[in-house]
Amino acid sequence: MEKEEDIELRKVELRRRKALSAIFNTLLSYVLVCGSAFLTSNSLKNFLLFLAFIFLVNSVVKFLFVQSYRIFALIYLLGFLLLAIYSFKVEFPTLMLYYLLIALAHMLYFKKTKKRMFSFLTSLSLAFSIVEILLNLSGLSFASYLLLLAYQFLLAYAFSNAWYIDAFYFTPKRKDYTDDKGLESRGINSPLELKKPTLMFKTFGEIYSSPFVDSEESVYVVSADATFYKYAFDGTLLWSIELGSESFSGPFADKYGNLYIVDNGGEVRKYTINGEKLWSSRIGKTLTFSAVLVDDKIYVMTFDGNLYEVNSQGTKRKLLSISEYIELNPLVTEEGIYILTSEGKLYKFSIDGNEIWHLVTGFVSAMPVLGSDGNLYIGCEDKFLYSINSKDGSINWGFKTNEKINVSPALDSLDNTEHVYVGSGEELFCLDLNGNLIWKFDMSSEISVSPTVLEDNDIYIGCKGGDYFSLRRDGSVKWYWKMGAGVYAKPVMSKSQKVYVPCTDGNVYLFE
Repeated sequence: MEKEEDIELRKVELRRRKALSAIFNTLLSYVLVCGSAFLTSNSLKNFLLFLAFIFLVNSVVKFLFVQSYRIFALIYLLGFLLLAIYSFKVEFPTLMLYYLLIALAHMLYFKKTKKRMFSFLTSLSLAFSIVEILLNLSGLSFASYLLLLAYQFLLAYAFSNAWYIDAFYFTPKRKDYTDDKGLESRGINSPLELKKPTLMFKTFGEIYSSPFVDSEESVYVVSADATFYKYAFDGTLLWSIELGSESFSGPFADKYGNLYIVDNGGEVRKYTINGEKLWSSRIGKTLTFSAVLVDDKIYVMTFDGNLYEVNSQGTKRKLLSISEYIELNPLVTEEGIYILTSEGKLYKFSIDGNEIWHLVTGFVSAMPVLGSDGNLYIGCEDKFLYSINSKDGSINWGFKTNEKINVSPALDSLDNTEHVYVGSGEELFCLDLNGNLIWKFDMSSEISVSPTVLEDNDIYIGCKGGDYFSLRRDGSVKWYWKMGAGVYAKPVMSKSQKVYVPCTDGNVYLFE
């Protein structure tokens, strides 16, 4: 069976969004400057009017699409007017006011995003305003024009290297499925609650890993804007740490409350809950999407097949190497380590790195889970869910679904009855440990994340289209909500039974 190009949906989506962001930023910034320079050959007036026009377009975009950025739309509109006035050589300190106005915009951006780039641009704009005053007093008008051109180049460079596009950062409007009638049209007619989130913890990039919630209901989350955030229970941002590169994994919390962040560029970092960096351990190789924390030790896998262990002091050691391409994180248990290669080989190693057995499963997009019965459960792209004996690697049984299985299964145990839940295409299946079907649920939307059984014994599952369900153990819908974008990370539940759901629209949603 051929392997799909998007075998890891999260990484493909992230690369796509990042590429679009970079392309748009570059075009918006450098077309502004290069186009302006071209027009300058005919007329300085044309150049300045071209700059003004760009600011006018930007202000219209912000006003129409980004409700929370309408103050910036007003600032850019005023910037348009100031540049237009300057182009007609009116005796007025227009450029000085322009620099001060953009400094105000950057100051507000910094307050909203906590990005150091905007703090730097604020200081830079204020410095340019002072230089503009001195040039005006000296009567050096052409030098003022060169200063403006240099300023626009600096802005272009800064924004072309920004990860996200603030002008188009907004939550998409919900189009359907937010009422009972919409759900009934999809065949979902069981009694349910349309549950609205009570709070949103906002970041400026997609979220592809689960947040951590401490005993005080503080929320820690890593976003694809390369930032590590801590929010108070009421949504107030307590601190944010710029990680320097896109960090997709974590945070992972040990029993002492310390937090670990794993950067796919090859670095493991440890922080306190106050954001203090304790240490950084460099692996030096590209890591797989996620990592595993077991007994205060972080286990990370490199793409070229090396498994590393990093202890609580930051000391690393290589546990094993299999010289095969690997895209998934390992499964580490007390009795062994399980590794899946990209070619569909499932290995079991002892803790000291000796191979015990291996099995050719066919192409697999998600790691298996280990049940209390000692069996592994793994979904494959041949549409089968397999139960595998963890002792010798033999297959106990296989259950065929209707589509490829791209997410890990989940297990629960209640009243001495254990179930296996697996998502395939748009369907969620519930099986007993012998592979018998108990029920299935058609979500009418492609499942994008592994089902999760939380402490309330309900099943939580999200879809690529933003549909999010809480199901009872009998397969009926308990509640439903339509997110602004797809969900690719598991939810977490706090001690007070609050559910936190990360989403690729940059928000962590709180459901009570």
